[in-house]
Amino acid sequence: MTTPQQQQPQPQEQPPLQQPVAPQPAKKGIKVPRLVISIVVLIVVAGVGWFLSRDDALNAKVGDCLHQKGANDLAIVKCDSADANFSVLGRVEDKTESEVNATDVCNQWREATDTYWEGKSGQKGTVLCLKGK
Repeated sequence: MTTPQQQQPQPQEQPPLQQPVAPQPAKKGIKVPRLVISIVVLIVVAGVGWFLSRDDALNAKVGDCLHQKGANDLAIVKCDSADANFSVLGRVEDKTESEVNATDVCNQWREATDTYWEGKSGQKGTVLCLKGK
């Protein structure tokens, strides 16, 4: 008779140890799509601003014509327009309103009949030397 052999218990297989995974740091900075959208919005806002102010008297150049919309409100119009009240003979930059009132800044344009100053009170602005139509 043989003696039964005892079976030794098999060690349980353990899964291999895994190294703990450190969380990835969050990426900082502006994502490209957000940056592109911001730039596009900025361009659109600038374009709308330009479009709305394109006929302001401050943008007038020598040779442009202006329409008087109000007591101190002029707008650029086509010179063949029936609304054209003035033509721009000259532009003088960096003059205060008091300098314009005290001197004849447009005396170099003999045909000038009117002056128009635009700027912030107490600061330097732009003078347009105008000829009435």
